Amino acid sequence: MLYAQKLHKQFNKLTKLKIHHYCITDRPDELPKFVTAIKPYKKSNGWWNKINLFNPEIPRGNVLYLDLDVVILNNFDEEIQFMQKREELMCCVSDAIEWMGVKFSSSLMFFKSGVHSKIFENFVKNESLINNREGGDQVWTGPQLSSICYMDEYFPNLKKNFKFHLAKREGKKYTVPMIIDEKIKLIDFGGKTKPHQFEKLPYIKKNWHLI
Repeated sequence: MLYAQKLHKQFNKLTKLKIHHYCITDRPDELPKFVTAIKPYKKSNGWWNKINLFNPEIPRGNVLYLDLDVVILNNFDEEIQFMQKREELMCCVSDAIEWMGVKFSSSLMFFKSGVHSKIFENFVKNESLINNREGGDQVWTGPQLSSICYMDEYFPNLKKNFKFHLAKREGKKYTVPMIIDEKIKLIDFGGKTKPHQFEKLPYIKKNWHLI
């Protein structure tokens, strides 16, 4: 829950937009007071819990979702307002490595609540067959989306993957940058790399230690 607290507080600190904060969790007492807890509609394993976002009972309106291991560096209100005007049914950022041939990434999603209810219903009906599927939620969900806006095609600095975009790889070793482009808005720590492992880096220390 520490990650959820940091994410909500940093977003709240930087945005100038009027946004209702929600968190799907079974530990509501650990959330900041300005965040409304939503009990999971369907408890699953790991990343499959994201499918709850597509439940038709989710609060009405636009939904902006961020993975808990995303670190917010700068205000991205401009990008949010851009997504609000799009006609596509899903806005996201391309997966850094197009894992298993799927471009869609579920680390950042923007969509209208209720429009993807068939994905939720499909998962509930077939969870036993899907739950251990290789590639996880985004590899399963991506092919079911017929209308996607890839935000990195319009805003290349909106979100960068720490491991694949920012670090330099030499064999199995990674060289971590001490300084990054100040225009980057979000850093995605997807995979085994997590923010707490790099909390001494200047840009992480500045933007992630908010409790």
